[in-house]
Amino acid sequence: MKIYLNGQTQEKESLQEILEPGFLFGWGVFEVLCAYGFKPAFLDLHTQRLNKSLSILGIEPPKIDWHKEIEGLLSENNLVDAYIRITAYKKRKGTGLIIYVDRFAYYGADTYKQGFKAIISPHRRDEKDQLSKLKSLSYLQNRISWLGAQKNKKDEALVLNTKGFIAGGARSNLFLIKQGKVFTPSLESGAFEGITREVIIRIAKEQGLKIEETDIGRDIIFECSEAFITSSLLEVMPLVECDGSPIGKGKPGEITLKLLSEYRKLLG
Repeated sequence: MKIYLNGQTQEKESLQEILEPGFLFGWGVFEVLCAYGFKPAFLDLHTQRLNKSLSILGIEPPKIDWHKEIEGLLSENNLVDAYIRITAYKKRKGTGLIIYVDRFAYYGADTYKQGFKAIISPHRRDEKDQLSKLKSLSYLQNRISWLGAQKNKKDEALVLNTKGFIAGGARSNLFLIKQGKVFTPSLESGAFEGITREVIIRIAKEQGLKIEETDIGRDIIFECSEAFITSSLLEVMPLVECDGSPIGKGKPGEITLKLLSEYRKLLG
C-alpha cells in the first residue's frame, strides 16, 4: 500500500510507526532531561513520573533498564553532556518507546547573568483537568503560549489558570521571592509536578528558606524582589522582566543565584 509523505509516495509498511495511535492522537507522554558527565540527572525521578503518567493514560509502562540503555546510548554517541528526550506512546499492540540524545548547549553563562524575560500568555490552563498536568504528546497549548513569547522576542510565557492565578511557565515552573520567603504555584492551581521544582523545594528548605506552595495572582510578580523559573533544561533561570516591566531590580537576585549554585552541586 502506497501513502503520500512530503511530496513522495512511500510504502505504508515503512512508515507504520507514525500511523500508531500515539502519533495520530497525541496518545503518549514524554520526558526531557540532561546528562552531565555521561550520567542522566535525576533519571529515576523522571522515569517514575513517566510511568505514572502512562498509567493515567491507560498505557502499559515499558519494561526497560533505563540506566543501562540511556547511558549506553550516551556512550555510543560519545556525548558527555547531553539533551535526552524519552517518548512513550500507545501502539495498537503494546507500548512504543523512543529515546533520543543530542548535544546540549542552549544556555551559556551570559544567559544566566542576563536572565529571562516573559509575557503573560492569553491561553489559560484548566487546573482541574488532570491531563493538562501531564507532559503529554498533546502539548499544543504550551507550545502555542511559548510561540507567543518568541513572537514578542521574549524567552518564556507565564500561563494563568481558569481563576486568573499563575499556574507557571509554558515550559517551566515559577518561583517568586518576597521578603526572603519563596513562593511557587501549587499543584492544585495547575502547576506541573516538575522534577526540578521538586528538587528546588527541597534545596530551599535545606538552606533554611521558608517556602509556600499557593495561589499566585499575576500582580504579585511585580511586588517580589526576585523571580526564577525551573526545568530540567533551564535548571534555575533568573526571571528579570514580565510584560515589559522589571521584576525586582531587573537582574538576577542573590537567593536565585544561590539556589542555582546548590542545584548544580547535585549534577556531579
